[in-house]
Amino acid sequence: MSNLHELDGLELSPFDEKGKRVESRLRDVKSAISIFQTLLRADEGSSIQRMRVDQMFDGAAPYNQAELTASGQGLKTNLNFNDAQRLLDVALSAYVDLDSSLEKLVEVFSTEGERGAADEMEGIVAEELTHLIRSWPEYHSSYLRLCTTFIKHGVGIVYFDSPDDWRFKVGGFSDFLIPRQTPATEQAITIAIGRRNYSLDELFQFIQNEKAATTVGWNVPAVKKAMLKNVTTQGRNNMSGTTMTDYEALQAEAKNNDLYVGIQNPEVSLLHFWVKEIDGTVTHCIAPEKDASDFLYQKVSRYETPEQAFIFFTNGVGSNGTYHSVRGLGQRIFSHVQTSNRLRCQQIDGAMLASSVMLQPENQRALDELQFTFYGGYSVMSPNVKIVEKAIPNLSTSVVPALQDLSQQLALNTDTVSPYGAMQSSPYRNQMQVVSDMDVSTRLSGASINLFYASWNRLMREIVRRVVTSKKQDSFVKEFYARCAKRNVDASFIKSLDVTRTRAIKSIGNGSMANRLVALRELQAMSSQFDDIGRRNLTRDLVSTRVGYDLADRYVPNQEGERTATDTKIAIFENIQLQVGQNIPVISSELHGQHLPVHMQLAQQLLEAINAGQSDPQQALPALQAVYQHTSETVQYAGGDPALGSMVSSANQILQYLEEAINNTMKALEKIQRDQQQQAQAQQDQMTPEGDPMNPQAGQPMPQQPTMTDLDLKMQRAQVEMQIVQQKADLDMSLRQRKFDQEQAMKDAQNALRFRDFEV
Repeated sequence: MSNLHELDGLELSPFDEKGKRVESRLRDVKSAISIFQTLLRADEGSSIQRMRVDQMFDGAAPYNQAELTASGQGLKTNLNFNDAQRLLDVALSAYVDLDSSLEKLVEVFSTEGERGAADEMEGIVAEELTHLIRSWPEYHSSYLRLCTTFIKHGVGIVYFDSPDDWRFKVGGFSDFLIPRQTPATEQAITIAIGRRNYSLDELFQFIQNEKAATTVGWNVPAVKKAMLKNVTTQGRNNMSGTTMTDYEALQAEAKNNDLYVGIQNPEVSLLHFWVKEIDGTVTHCIAPEKDASDFLYQKVSRYETPEQAFIFFTNGVGSNGTYHSVRGLGQRIFSHVQTSNRLRCQQIDGAMLASSVMLQPENQRALDELQFTFYGGYSVMSPNVKIVEKAIPNLSTSVVPALQDLSQQLALNTDTVSPYGAMQSSPYRNQMQVVSDMDVSTRLSGASINLFYASWNRLMREIVRRVVTSKKQDSFVKEFYARCAKRNVDASFIKSLDVTRTRAIKSIGNGSMANRLVALRELQAMSSQFDDIGRRNLTRDLVSTRVGYDLADRYVPNQEGERTATDTKIAIFENIQLQVGQNIPVISSELHGQHLPVHMQLAQQLLEAINAGQSDPQQALPALQAVYQHTSETVQYAGGDPALGSMVSSANQILQYLEEAINNTMKALEKIQRDQQQQAQAQQDQMTPEGDPMNPQAGQPMPQQPTMTDLDLKMQRAQVEMQIVQQKADLDMSLRQRKFDQEQAMKDAQNALRFRDFEV
């Protein structure tokens, strides 16, 4: 059993003998192997318990057959009726539905662009991320192993054995060692040790480029040495150099019929050490499990948080809030299933006894010569043998009630959703109860779903972070960026994702198709309040529930399109006022990416009407001035968003056309005004005769008085030109300032990356 006092010997002091802070709390490979052996001994008792649970699920008989044979009971019924495996399959089917019923696994959010403009691109990125994850060949098997471990033992563990790889590995406490009494949170784990076997080609991939491998922390000569001397084909339980039995590995070999004769692929067993430093960062080291002379890999403070290295899936927090107190389905049903198996075996033995004839030979010779001889309708028995009359116990009043009570208790222990079920529901059932009875075997409790998704959210967040920020892109990631580019989503937009807000999408119905149909039908009753896109999405979800999302495209194709925002309608109303020359102020909180296309469309319509001669420029001048002023102010706000760069460029070009149209119209008005003044002067000269004695000013030129129309025109033109110059200056200054801020932010980010690479 585990001895907690042995954990006091963990050599993880953050300071040396002189009180100075050490570079890493894990001093050397000798200390690392010592900690591993200490934690392995401490976990021995729990390993035995997990082995017994695995035996129950694997179909092990309730009695030890060797002991029965030795005691003369070799013919006693000794069967496992696989109730545990049936319950595991029922629970696992719900988790399979959680994954298969979703079209997108994740939802992402960008730090650039407005909500209305960025929603479509975020949806595209989420679809391609889902395709990336599901196209990984090991995804489904890894997901099923995670769910199986989570259900059976209550704790499933996901970890990343490479700092850059987004593909995760799955294990349980049989592959992952942590100190006892550790609180159920990753932040409380001081040291974690993962055990994993690597094939030779898989291990060689890490050091294929020896120069690059050395730069990132690999000890290339030590890796080659491990590949030569530590390779084995006997499995973890048969490794030399260990004094402890790996009970769970032993049970796995027994399940696979590999005891003593199983030959595996050539593999090297390695240990991953994740050590939490005093500043909260995590150091990652790798060493051989046997004959370790040096670390194969070592990088101090490689991860900023433990969640970047490993994530625990826990079914609750146990009885005292520690990882090792958490129990799964196996522990909850173990006693019931074992007792049920023994009662059923006894019931079968009783039935066989009741259907047989009990004989009592008088001596040993009669027993040796015992035989039956059949003569037609008669049977002759050997002499010196008596038929013994016996009272057969009534199993229906003894064993059957006990089995029924056990089955009921087992159902209550495993069914936490509803008191209704196919075996105990009322004969008077409404529609909801019928649906519940149909779906009793494929459902999960809301608590289990929330517990699973709490960790699943963090796993999806870490996968997206590695895909977005990793400098080492594999073929899967390169294809992901290429698919996004084909759908007009640039890499810069993907790099701008706020990975801290990434979340996993929950399945409707909590892993139950019947519950999902009920929920969707309830939504269908209120679908009149949805917009067109919402109603189409609801129809698509209903169809996909029956035929799956792949076949749903045959009936309700998925249409990509931007959802119309409220600001679009506001911009349309603004255009109505702008057309009559009314100036409208621009508010900073508006969705400028929604307003700008609407105003640009109005500006283009006005320009096309003037160029085609369909509109009088003089009458359209107030509208041109109002649209120019409002659009230029909108461009100033939109220019600070890099995601709207192409739209801002198009708007600036339209503003130039508007400015030319306004200037040309003003010049035309001035020419018309001058012509009118000249005509008025000529008419006045003709009406005043020269040399009239009654008129002393006859023959004298009439002084030209500026008319109000002329003054108003000049003043209006001056005001318009001043506004245009001021708006152009403001726009130019705003764009320069925002460009400077962006360049400065990029330089800061590049310097931070260089500093990080220098530290690494």
